[in-house]
Amino acid sequence: MIRRAALREWEKRHPAGLNVVPADQKFPNTDPHWDNNRTRDRESMWDLREIVILGIKEATPRSQNFVKVFEVRQEKDETPSAFLKRLKEATRKYSGMDPDDPVAQGLLKVQFVTKSWPDIQKELQKLGGWSERQMEELLMCGTKCM
Repeated sequence: MIRRAALREWEKRHPAGLNVVPADQKFPNTDPHWDNNRTRDRESMWDLREIVILGIKEATPRSQNFVKVFEVRQEKDETPSAFLKRLKEATRKYSGMDPDDPVAQGLLKVQFVTKSWPDIQKELQKLGGWSERQMEELLMCGTKCM
């Protein structure tokens, strides 16, 4: 799993070209008999170290902390669009969800309505079926209230 992730990351960062060594040669399955006294082999060892670290970072699941997403509130002088942007960033960072995913959109709508300023919150809640509306509609309504 780590090796697969490492090879994928290496190839992403080093696209195939004339002077690019393929990832499977940089992360060999068998002992390559590298000699740390030879410059080329030492460079290969450093590359292997980098590849292994990349593989570990990519293969390990990221922790999810929904509490951090729920802590985001609209700040005093913040516009609704800036608030929504911060909500999306927090959703991506702390929950690991794509903000454009339908499930994440539902979470964003609830957070946007419940964590907005009180006057904006009241206007948004007056909308019938706000949870079924598009995020853009809620944002427009929130912007009108300012």
